[in-house]
Amino acid sequence: MASRPSIPNWRCVSLADMQALLQAVKTRIPDVKGEEQDSLLLALLSDADMLIKNYTGRESIPEQLRGAQVRLAVMLFNRLGTEGEKSRTEGDIQRSFDALLQGMRHELLPFRVVKTGRG
Repeated sequence: MASRPSIPNWRCVSLADMQALLQAVKTRIPDVKGEEQDSLLLALLSDADMLIKNYTGRESIPEQLRGAQVRLAVMLFNRLGTEGEKSRTEGDIQRSFDALLQGMRHELLPFRVVKTGRG
């Protein structure tokens, strides 16, 4: 019997919401079936959670960005094995990995927290 994957302890996200996010990722990756890769997908969702919070300067992700978290987790899944590459050419197709994330930054920009300080 396969053990259930551990669920990351994300702030302000219920177990039901985490399972919904996991299912949303699995729906977008056709090759993923069953629960064999749930631990990996949850880790990628956790990475996406951290990346979004770091970029926006927030302690938790607003509900409006949960879709972005799913898309970012899928991007991270698709980049597995290509870590460190900036671009790849296969035949007539060239992909720039920074360009993929550029669109995500554009989506996250309105949610950045402005920090002010006194010098």
